[in-house]
Amino acid sequence: MGGMLKIMMMAFAIFALSACVTERVVSNESISIPYDPYDFDPDDLLAEAQAHCGAYGLRAVYEDETVDPQSVRWRYRHYRCV
Repeated sequence: MGGMLKIMMMAFAIFALSACVTERVVSNESISIPYDPYDFDPDDLLAEAQAHCGAYGLRAVYEDETVDPQSVRWRYRHYRCV
């Protein structure tokens, strides 16, 4: 019985964590990177955007940021590839 409860608790934990994962919105013209406003480094986000844009021979330029309407915690930084 204890083993089954442990498996059920692990499955619930995995399900709960998967709901917290956000995906990047990516194209060859832009990238939107999700971040936690309480724990982020803007230079790291720019480096990630630059790596994406650099693959297309372009450079990343910060455009703006938005708040995830379904979460108080997550925000998105939007970069344009120029």
